[in-house]
Amino acid sequence: MKFLAIVLLAVAAAFPAEACKCLDVGGGNNIGNTQNCCASLSGSFQGGNDCAAGSISEHLSNFRSCCKNRGSQTSDCDFP
Repeated sequence: MKFLAIVLLAVAAAFPAEACKCLDVGGGNNIGNTQNCCASLSGSFQGGNDCAAGSISEHLSNFRSCCKNRGSQTSDCDFP
């Protein structure tokens, strides 16, 4: 049982962001930019304020660029 917990923890650490948001100065979520950038990358907009990271996983840097181009400071999704 402890082995399963360790494996799940390792998997969770490997995928730190489950959802992406466009963040304005001060860290506030810009829902409009998040939704527009998610749609522009054919992502899955979820929960009214997030773009599912798995739906744009190959385009996380493009998501961040889109956020910045629309006036947000950055996104909360890390990419290699």
